[in-house]
Amino acid sequence: MTDAAERGFRPVLTNRHFRALWAAQWLAQISQNAINFIQLILIEQLTGSTVQIGITILAFTLPGVIFSPMAGVVADRFPKKWVMVASNLSRTFVAMSYLGVLAGLQGGWRLVGIYLLTFLMSTLSQFFAPAEAAMIPLLVGEQRLLAANSLFSLTMTLSQMAGLVILGPVIVRAIGPAGALVGVGLMYLGATLLVALLPTDRVAAGQTQGIASPWRRVWTEFREGVAFINTQRAIRAAIAQLITINTLVMVMAMLAPGYAARVLGMGPENAVLVFAPAGVGMLAATGIVGRWGYLLRRIGFGYIGLTLAGLAFFGMGLLSLDYHRFMRPILHVVPQAALSLMTTTMGLGVVLGFCMAAANILAQTRVQQDSPAHIRGRVLSVQFMLANLVGILPMLAFGGLADTLGIPRVLVIVGITTVVITAFSFVARGELK
Repeated sequence: MTDAAERGFRPVLTNRHFRALWAAQWLAQISQNAINFIQLILIEQLTGSTVQIGITILAFTLPGVIFSPMAGVVADRFPKKWVMVASNLSRTFVAMSYLGVLAGLQGGWRLVGIYLLTFLMSTLSQFFAPAEAAMIPLLVGEQRLLAANSLFSLTMTLSQMAGLVILGPVIVRAIGPAGALVGVGLMYLGATLLVALLPTDRVAAGQTQGIASPWRRVWTEFREGVAFINTQRAIRAAIAQLITINTLVMVMAMLAPGYAARVLGMGPENAVLVFAPAGVGMLAATGIVGRWGYLLRRIGFGYIGLTLAGLAFFGMGLLSLDYHRFMRPILHVVPQAALSLMTTTMGLGVVLGFCMAAANILAQTRVQQDSPAHIRGRVLSVQFMLANLVGILPMLAFGGLADTLGIPRVLVIVGITTVVITAFSFVARGELK
């Protein structure tokens, strides 16, 4: 490809099938992030317990550990278009099923219903993601894959802001969780219709023959990915950073509703005070790393970013330690501190979002660049599984501590732990170049 225009976004954006898939991703990702927010708010309103919020995040995380290898096989053995259609249509019904749980169940049964639907929603998402990723090169070709993936990466960041910051909080405040769930269901239905417009891809010859052999091959190839990672020091260090970042994101999502409601004395939907600035920071990181990432890598910003993120958690906890002195929400006791407290909280949220996103992009790029094409998919599947698996125990532990020691003290502990782990990682593995 010699024409500079052919290397930009215009060629892929003029592809109507790509536009349909891209629009479907917008709707599906915004819906997923919105429903994640609604789930956290529902649990905070029902229980006021950080442990219960942690269980909700666990229900969302476990399918990534259990079903990721299986989902890749399904995407290879069946037409990807129909895998995506089935996934989105099923998620439409699951989103609407929350309404039945809220209307027909009470007490502990309502919690169980939310947990089960959360697990089911996440399971369906595991099957959508690999089918979507495998469909992109079929629609745009190998030469335009970089531009297409860049657009999808940008969509991931912006959809987090739209779902967590706009649709979730605004709609919940305006018409309540039930109305927001109806909106999410309609968006999933829209994504289903868009994916149905795509051409039906053909399954490669031989992929539908037999069942036992393909399943055995999944685990054999997964072990090959693990073996390759064990021989690559730089990839191991990058994956360790990605696991740390994923864990911090889970902890932040778990603590934010309780921080808004129990510590500050606002509605749990005001967790947007943390999520919105973090989303702005993530968006800024996407642009800056895309332009000057090579310089950030040269100075080892992955380690610097994680250290700053740890200090931001520490600062957020230190800022709210007066909660333990009052044993009442801070803004109920000192309402005149609202402006300064919220401004500082939002500033720290920007730092958190920027540092975690920048470190994540740098580490993810390292994993992709250092993994040969023939084994890259297996390396990434190991990374995704470990990120979900390793983050579960710290998340539940911090959730239990938040209910006993209080959220501010746990934020301080999370900050100190992050700084210590990052320092140890830097000394033990060396700086990524």
